[in-house]
Amino acid sequence: MQHINLKSLFCSAFCLCLAHNAIALESDYKQPINISSQEQIADLNSNLAKFIGNVIITQGSIEIKADNVTIKRNNKGKLDSVIANGNPVSFKQTLDDGKKISSRSSKLEYITAKNVIVISGKALIQQGESKLSGDRIEYNLNTRTMKANTSAVQGGRVNSTFIPSEVKNDK
Repeated sequence: MQHINLKSLFCSAFCLCLAHNAIALESDYKQPINISSQEQIADLNSNLAKFIGNVIITQGSIEIKADNVTIKRNNKGKLDSVIANGNPVSFKQTLDDGKKISSRSSKLEYITAKNVIVISGKALIQQGESKLSGDRIEYNLNTRTMKANTSAVQGGRVNSTFIPSEVKNDK
């Protein structure tokens, strides 16, 4: 029983952190968290949970797919980090306004000490036809700021496409 509760705690934090400041469907957070993978390992001594092989996590409209996900808690039982790897790692969610937001990358990291989500490796965030791509995209949940960069190997350019009708104007 403790094994299942540990997984639920980890995955709840993971899903909530990804959509934290994105005006997500409020009902998502009240929905059950479902995790399927080819293998699941919880190491209570190390405060680690590993989900391996075709990992699919859903909660309401949230859907995360990855090859593997590792979730670590600190010694006080608080979430420390979430690392998802895949070819690709994908994230999808419906926002309160009905629009869908998605991301795709080779790696997704949530670092609680900095309250930062980083997607890297051919990273792409898309909402409607608006999109941002680069090798690495970092989003700070505290400051609600995003930074994108890329390496010379990837052409040295970050690309953005903004569709005027999709950009919300708060006045």
